[in-house]
Amino acid sequence: MQNEMTRVVLAAAFIVMAGCCFSECLGQGDLLIYRLNQATCTQIEAGPTHDCRWPANLNGAMDYQVLQGKIIAYKLQWFSGGWSDWYVPGYNDIDNKFNTQAAVVSTCSVPYEVNTMRRKWSYFYDHTHQYILCK
Repeated sequence: MQNEMTRVVLAAAFIVMAGCCFSECLGQGDLLIYRLNQATCTQIEAGPTHDCRWPANLNGAMDYQVLQGKIIAYKLQWFSGGWSDWYVPGYNDIDNKFNTQAAVVSTCSVPYEVNTMRRKWSYFYDHTHQYILCK
């Protein structure tokens, strides 16, 4: 009788798991039973990029255009050697300076106009920086 009860409980558990292979799910306690497709995030340190797209404007998708991923936070190394606090795109990263002249490089693939605002990641152009990139 106990053997049959065990089979009923296991069968019910299998149905509740909605397609999860029994051998993959048994005994996992409070773990999710489904495979998750989540981003993989990596912290990276890089030197100056000399890429005119970073200071060009306020485009919040520049990270996707340049790095094919989402920067979730970044910081800058100032010429003095010290590091900034972490910036989060769209939350605390509007630069207090603006572009005072149009790009001298006419080959920049994005609009870069005089008197335009920019994000702090504009300093990626000529500063060492760290960022957390998720893909």
